[in-house]
Amino acid sequence: MKFFQLLFFLCLAFNWLFSQNTTNNIKLLVPKDSISFYSFNKEGITEYTILESKKLSKTSLRYTGSFPEELKNADLRSLSFLFSKDGGVYFLYPGGGILFKYFNGVFERIDESFAYRNQFSGHFFEYKNELYLLGGYGYWASNSLLTKFNFELKNWEFIPTSGQVPANGINSGSFVLDENTLSVFDFNQRIDDLDVINNSLYSLNLEEMVWERKGLLNTVLFEGNKNVFEIEIPFKNSLFQKNLNSNDLRITTPKENQIKFFNAERLHNINELAIIVGNYVVYPVLSADREYETLTVKNLNENIVFQREEFLSNDFNLFKNYFVYVGVFCGFLILITFLKFKKERFVFFLSENSLSGLNKTILIDKDEKFVLDLIVNTTEKRVDNSFILNYFKNSKLSNDASVKRKNKVIEELNRKALENFEIVLIIKRSSKIDSRQVVYCLNPKIEI
Repeated sequence: MKFFQLLFFLCLAFNWLFSQNTTNNIKLLVPKDSISFYSFNKEGITEYTILESKKLSKTSLRYTGSFPEELKNADLRSLSFLFSKDGGVYFLYPGGGILFKYFNGVFERIDESFAYRNQFSGHFFEYKNELYLLGGYGYWASNSLLTKFNFELKNWEFIPTSGQVPANGINSGSFVLDENTLSVFDFNQRIDDLDVINNSLYSLNLEEMVWERKGLLNTVLFEGNKNVFEIEIPFKNSLFQKNLNSNDLRITTPKENQIKFFNAERLHNINELAIIVGNYVVYPVLSADREYETLTVKNLNENIVFQREEFLSNDFNLFKNYFVYVGVFCGFLILITFLKFKKERFVFFLSENSLSGLNKTILIDKDEKFVLDLIVNTTEKRVDNSFILNYFKNSKLSNDASVKRKNKVIEELNRKALENFEIVLIIKRSSKIDSRQVVYCLNPKIEI
């Protein structure tokens, strides 16, 4: 009996030691630049460089000093991480608050805060050498909090934002940082104790800290289960997403309002621990004894096949806005054109027996020339009826005959102009001084 008890306790000890060894050797891959990356475990770090042959060269280093006590029983893969421009690698504890840094062989905790536990699944990112955490879930609610780590105080501080802030929070979303704009889409919100998918595309301007709702997402993002793309990796100014159970792969680029779909049959054994290094995807292949036996390196351009392209946002409201803008522009263009033609003047040349303009010429007699000369040579291009009538008066004609002769000359002149130039030369109006009096004016669109 004692033998079996001893054997039982030996098995427990062996299992404990094996599990501890396995835990200590679980590796977390972190991209460094376009050709190199790190592999972290609880004992040390290995830096890998991808050679032109797609083979890996590596340099291993054990940590200087003790490994952080807070992480000794934690799975490193549960941490949010990023490689910083200062050359260090930052690790954020789930839920926010506790922050670690690796630099030059030292893996240490650098904050003086505590585990906040209110930003699980938040987005950890760097902008202009500052560390931020956006959104997440905690204490039975999702939120749109933006916090920044204060390196002097060694604590996190709240950053206020304005604009069209996602009212019910951002949880388990997709994020793409491109220059000073963080695009946020395909995320959950906690409403009445239920997780509801938000179907809008948002952007946060990190210079002004202003939110903007860009429009509705393409319905292709919501076909089937939201979590169909389990692998999600930042890729340049895009987001790489892969389905674990099929060959479906998509690359989303918010700045270009674009989703590209690919067939990734050659990446069939890729897993959720994958990272992207330059144009390569790197992922570990787990051996039967739960150790990382090899690292697989594959060129993305050679191992995915393009299928189709879609818009990220195909919002009808956005279309209506564009339609309104185009309508306003066209209306403005029509108004400008109308005003231009309204103010445009047609130039005519008057000679002794002809009037020329608009590439045409009409013959005129001396009476018609007199009328035109009389009107043109006045300052306001208008003449009282009495002045014109005096020219046509004759002692041999009655006053009515003189008036008819004058009217016939002006009407004949306008008739010729209409037939040849499609414009009226002389306009009859009432006098401003005495409405009973008549004045003859030159058409304001004409210059003679």
